[in-house]
Amino acid sequence: MSDRLSAREEKAVAYAQAHLAAIAFIERRLFEPLDLARVARAAGYSASEFSRRFTQMQGESVMAYVRGRRLETAAARILADPEARLIDLAIECGFTSQAAFTRAFTRAFGEAPGRLRRGADESPPQRRRRAGPGASAPALDERIEQLPELVLAGMARRFAPANYGELGGLWERLVALRQAAGGSRRDESFAVFFDREPGGAFEYFAAWRAWSEDVPAPLERVVLPAGRYLVVRHRLREGPLLPQLTAGQEAMDPVRRRVGAAWEFERYPANFGVVCRWVDRCLPLDEAVRRVPARLTPSTAGRRSVRAS
Repeated sequence: MSDRLSAREEKAVAYAQAHLAAIAFIERRLFEPLDLARVARAAGYSASEFSRRFTQMQGESVMAYVRGRRLETAAARILADPEARLIDLAIECGFTSQAAFTRAFTRAFGEAPGRLRRGADESPPQRRRRAGPGASAPALDERIEQLPELVLAGMARRFAPANYGELGGLWERLVALRQAAGGSRRDESFAVFFDREPGGAFEYFAAWRAWSEDVPAPLERVVLPAGRYLVVRHRLREGPLLPQLTAGQEAMDPVRRRVGAAWEFERYPANFGVVCRWVDRCLPLDEAVRRVPARLTPSTAGRRSVRAS
């Protein structure tokens, strides 16, 4: 089979990279005046084409995403700083009044900002998103596989609900570094999840297979051990990808409780979302592999390993 991309695939891959760049652009300028035209210019697309493609991939419009990220940041501020004034947060988020901010906040999170401040939960709430096509009842197929050792090269960062939107920026940096090192965009990619917390926080390692013994900084090597894994394949439908991925993560919760694994990883096929529309979520089953610390453990030579306790 030829390694060349078709014209359609080339266009879809180019937009996927532009989408990551747009997400990173929004994060860097979240509280600056933003509109569709400015974000589209940063992505290198016309406003009309970018608006259509962004909504297809993200499951919400550009400005709905911007407003949502501002509200998520405001929610984190409310929890971190009990003295933060709602009127100040409202103005920072681009609202003309505290009342308008409160209404938008309540629609987004299901509770008013004042109630969130008084609550005992220190985790930022999950923002409600409009369900798109294929966002509910994901199709999940389970199987057990004996997987070989995987040596990955990538970047790690800790995420929580308040900064989920910055995940795209991590992948954008990784894509640029991978291409600079001569990697193929057709390579399959991986995401490793460590140290999941009830509030939705986790350490996230975005990676490809390591292509050499020495990977350039700031990339790191991580070794995932060989062993038996429960592999849950999530088959994606036509429609926005991200709402479906979110629904798939939520559907995995009872599987995680059943298996009791402290960590897991996801495998994305080459041309993910362009031609191949599935994700494999892999949870370790073997006792020696399952009981690993829920963290990345440094070892020698700048190499990180998942080690049994």
